[in-house]
Amino acid sequence: MQAFQLGEAHLTPEILAACVDNPSARLKLGPAARARMEASWAALQVAMAQGAEIYGVNTGFGGNAHHRLAHPSEPGDEDLGRQRRLARYLDAGSGPALDPRVVRGILLARAHVLARGRSAVPPALVEALIDLFHHGGAPELPAWGSLGASGDLVTLAPLARHLEETQPVGLPGRTALAVMNGLSGVTAQVALDLVAAMHLFQWGVASSAAAGWALGIRQEAWTELLHAPPVRHHPGQVRVAAMLRHIVGGIPSPSLPAGLPIQDPYSLRCIPQVLGPGTEQLALSYGWITQELEGVSDNPIWAGAEWEPGTAFLSSGHFFGGYVAQAADTISTVLARLGDLLERQTFLLVDGTRGLPENLTTAGPGRHGLKGVHQAATALTMRLQRGAIPSAPFARSAEGHNQDVVSNAMNAATALSEQVDVLAALVAAHSTLAAQALEFRDGWQGAPDLVEWHTVIRHTMPALGDDAPLRTPLAALSSHLTATPPPPSWPALWDKPAG
Repeated sequence: MQAFQLGEAHLTPEILAACVDNPSARLKLGPAARARMEASWAALQVAMAQGAEIYGVNTGFGGNAHHRLAHPSEPGDEDLGRQRRLARYLDAGSGPALDPRVVRGILLARAHVLARGRSAVPPALVEALIDLFHHGGAPELPAWGSLGASGDLVTLAPLARHLEETQPVGLPGRTALAVMNGLSGVTAQVALDLVAAMHLFQWGVASSAAAGWALGIRQEAWTELLHAPPVRHHPGQVRVAAMLRHIVGGIPSPSLPAGLPIQDPYSLRCIPQVLGPGTEQLALSYGWITQELEGVSDNPIWAGAEWEPGTAFLSSGHFFGGYVAQAADTISTVLARLGDLLERQTFLLVDGTRGLPENLTTAGPGRHGLKGVHQAATALTMRLQRGAIPSAPFARSAEGHNQDVVSNAMNAATALSEQVDVLAALVAAHSTLAAQALEFRDGWQGAPDLVEWHTVIRHTMPALGDDAPLRTPLAALSSHLTATPPPPSWPALWDKPAG
């Protein structure tokens, strides 16, 4: 794996995840990015020497920005003390620490933003972040306390303090503010969860195809004739239907017992209509998060040579996490919708009315088979439904009404992380039931992709004979499906925008 060129290479959620998960991944600050950083850092020194008023450098912070503070012509104790005090008073977070994997993603994402050369910080700051990424040692970062308004201030304050205490870069100019005053924390977290969510969504669609076939789906409901123009035009619906057909490979469904209705339940025949919107929402969210990873979130921002006289620092609100919060809320809703569909199918799989044995066991009277897995799936689905309550509309005015509109992005991101974990458990439960159901049917071995899917599930989850505890293999299957992309031979459910 080549070194990722900070400030130059294209950063997407998948590239971020690949770098985070590869212990050998390396980051590099190349000559062009270094030159931009040096130019912006020099511009800050010129501006201060000319007496310019620059937020967070010779002013107070937030609602206290009306206080004009003395500033030495060269960085010194007063300058360093101001940034140090900022990092200290914002170190007020609480709650669980972010996963070390997320922290590693934050280091990469923030270094990439600063390497754009718009934040007026010295290259040594990015080099310090690179060193933490390569060798570890980053502090724990609290999940609770950031508003997603002026970025991830409270969450990233321990990182700024760590740099001030352990790195020779110190905190000159606006260095502490630049570390915290952006969206790299929340964006990295949502990006990593989005990659996992997209994996799980695809495994969930495949498991639905397996369950539908085992339950004797009348495949006319999935036919291309009904899921393509001129009958239907929604691209997500078209793609989900194509995925279902691909997995079952055109083999006829098992025969159903006499007396069942001529139309299947919605949870079988309406899978494309139920999940189609979610594929489009995930693709939209992927584009938003990629754009955020590629953009500059900070304030103020050096305008560079595009602005006369070339040393201007412009204030805006690029640290406002509106897109990130909306993406996290959207993904959480998509996962809840998928979970609802999967849970309805688990009931059909264990109720014994469509030609499958009750509770998917033939071990004998008094045996309960996979009944407990269905019960757990129901509880997980209720948790997903609760987690789909959006965070963005529940924002509050904060910081003495200076931040009178906030995004609530970090709360949206932490809620999404739980949604991903819960969905992973639910997809594992559903896949366990679907794989067992297949084995009570004949003919499924004629569908190569169905066989491939079944092999993946059985690699972690053994077939169940008599009643047995399944908590450990369910957890292993959950982790495996979260981390594993589906086979490349499967049809794509979305086109991922480049950002």
